[in-house]
Amino acid sequence: MKKISVLLCVILLVTACFASAEGGSVVEISGAFRLDGILPEGYSFSEASRNETTLDGRIASDNPAAPVLQVYIAFNDNESYAKAKGLKDLSEEELALVKLSFSGEGSVSFESFETASGDNLLVIRDADGEFLDFYTVCFGYEIEMTLFPAEGRALAEAEISRCLELMKSLDIVPAR
Repeated sequence: MKKISVLLCVILLVTACFASAEGGSVVEISGAFRLDGILPEGYSFSEASRNETTLDGRIASDNPAAPVLQVYIAFNDNESYAKAKGLKDLSEEELALVKLSFSGEGSVSFESFETASGDNLLVIRDADGEFLDFYTVCFGYEIEMTLFPAEGRALAEAEISRCLELMKSLDIVPAR
C-alpha cells in the first residue's frame, strides 16, 4: 500500500513539475524528496501509463517534428537504492551494473552531469544520435528520462542543448 501511495505522489510530482512552462513547481514525494523543473516553451507533460511501482510519461511539444522526452520512474526495493539520495550514494559496483544495463543499447558513451542544484545524473549518449538518456536514483526510485528525436531523424545538437538546459533546472532534494 505504501508503494502505491508513493507512486501516486510521483505521478502528481511529474505532472506538476513538468506542466508549467513559466516556472518550476515543487511537489513532495511521500515526504522523501521533491523535484523542481522548468519546461521549454511549448512543451507539456502527459502520463502514458502507471501501475503500483512504475510511472511512464512523456514531455512533448505540439510540433510533431520536435523531440520527445520519455520519463520513466520505477521503484527499486534494493536496500542501497532505498537509502541513496543520488548516484553519489551508489557503490562503484552498483554504478557499473547500471552502465552495463545501458550498454546493450548499442554504441553508447557515459558521462556525469551535475544539475545547478548539485544533483548528479548519468548521461548516456547514443553514437548515432537516436537517443540521449539521463538516469539517477532517489530514495528507492530509479528516474530515467530519454530524449528521442522526431520520427526518421537523429537528434540535432540544438535539441540536445535544449534538453541539457532542462536537466540543469532539475532539482531533486530531500524533504525536510
